[in-house]
Amino acid sequence: MKTKWFMALFSILLLLFFPVILGHAEDDRVVELTIVKNDNLINICKKYLDDPSKWPEVGRINRLRNFDLIYAGRLLIVPVRLLKGVPVDGRVLFVKGDVAVRTAGEESWKELRPNAVVRQGDLIRTGRESAVEIAFDDGTSFLQRSDTTLGLNRMERKGDTHIFQKLILPLGRVLMKVRRATGRDSRIEIQTPSATAVARGTDFRVSVDPKETTISEILQGNVDVEAMKQVVMLKEGEGTRVDKGTPPLKPRQLLRPPALDVQPLYKTMPFFIKFEAVKGAVAYRFRLTTDSEGKDVIRESVTSAGEPLEVRGLDDGTYYLHGQSIDEIGIEGFPLAPQSIRVRTNPLPPFIQEPMDSAQFKGRSVSFQWLKVKDAAGYQIQISRDRQFNDVTGGLVDVPDVSYSRIFDDFGSYYFRVRSLAQDGYEGIWSDVISFTLVPPPPSPALEKPSIEQKDLRIRWQDQGAKMSYRCQIARDDGFQNLFVEKHVDRREIVLPKPEEPGVYYIRTSTIDSTGYEGKFSPPQSFEIKRAEKKDESTFPCIIGLSVLGVAGLFMLILF
Repeated sequence: MKTKWFMALFSILLLLFFPVILGHAEDDRVVELTIVKNDNLINICKKYLDDPSKWPEVGRINRLRNFDLIYAGRLLIVPVRLLKGVPVDGRVLFVKGDVAVRTAGEESWKELRPNAVVRQGDLIRTGRESAVEIAFDDGTSFLQRSDTTLGLNRMERKGDTHIFQKLILPLGRVLMKVRRATGRDSRIEIQTPSATAVARGTDFRVSVDPKETTISEILQGNVDVEAMKQVVMLKEGEGTRVDKGTPPLKPRQLLRPPALDVQPLYKTMPFFIKFEAVKGAVAYRFRLTTDSEGKDVIRESVTSAGEPLEVRGLDDGTYYLHGQSIDEIGIEGFPLAPQSIRVRTNPLPPFIQEPMDSAQFKGRSVSFQWLKVKDAAGYQIQISRDRQFNDVTGGLVDVPDVSYSRIFDDFGSYYFRVRSLAQDGYEGIWSDVISFTLVPPPPSPALEKPSIEQKDLRIRWQDQGAKMSYRCQIARDDGFQNLFVEKHVDRREIVLPKPEEPGVYYIRTSTIDSTGYEGKFSPPQSFEIKRAEKKDESTFPCIIGLSVLGVAGLFMLILF
């Protein structure tokens, strides 16, 4: 019997307090105030309520039969939304670029610096390639991106455990991180020209474009987006779009981030980063930052689907790449985990002065020279018979200065490149590949056997082709120290008076091309000029006398 009576009483109490419980649900949290002696409902509401005229609502919530009669020690339930707020300040954690603040009631803008305090009513503006992060003592923070204006309309603490913030975002992008910290419960509203987003304990992004279109993306927790008296609740991993004058679109899933093909080190600039296409993505937003948190943005770009990300103009150092996919209505997906990128382009490759590309050298000796590179402690040169440097001759040569000379064993085409070495031993990238050719000299003409005639000496050799000339030397010694004749002729033979002095002579020839490039002399050939035979001078008068007598005798026979 007692059990039935207790259950009936419990059911009655549950029915009595059920409306109160419903009324104090998620969006109507309450605080409890203890009534002291001589308190009355109106005076309490004047002291604690933002709008004291709401005292009848407080009375109804507490089911007071007589609003003028309350007893000391009783707990009075008051909705947080009705409480009078105490302004709270925010502190600047991070500033980059052009960031300014305008205090309520003033017209001038002032530079916003790290550790500065921002207050309720302030207006914050970021310029191009700028950003600012502001945090509050409850753990809530927001990161305001470039080209964004944000008004701190209300920043209040209600009671001891509740923080209420209302921000006005007319243009730009904001990343919110709303936290429950030290027992406090935060509620934040972001109002744009086309929608209002309300959140508790969540991470979310809100952006407004020049057409006043609002896009909300939820990374953690839940957010209510309201427009045109319609509310859409976004859960973690969902987003919506609100065009001005229209209700929010149905929630849609956020796209996954792209998978990047990142190299451990980039030595050249610009470089390109390829990434895997994400189904449903029409574009991708990438940010390159100096910090893994993604605040200090130095490059930001939106890349169309199918195009690699181009990166240029970076100093040496370590960077972090952040990105997300963008669907066809502009909703951006989950952020990519920061990808570390190391860039080192210095020391730069040297500028080659000599030889010029495709240069030709007559001979086997070549001198290389390049300009000095800042921060280079030395250089390395590599020479190959092929452009891919598969047939390297002489190995990798360390050169302390800016010049190098070499005598080659063979003629033909060669390729070389030079790179700089840093003080710590780091090897820079190679210079452009330069080609050069060692041109062999014209071949030595093969000599024919000299023809020695009664008065002339005729020397002939093998023809070496058009536009070739020849040098011919004749000497009495095989070392050609004592030249007897030296002639430069355009034909393949030379005719000289036969030397009068008998003995052995030596002859050699060389070929000279049209540019004056002379080849080696042919192997010397020898020929001999013989001494002439002497006639007997004693018989000469006798022969003359006999001839005269013979002629005289013949004449006499004819006469007689």
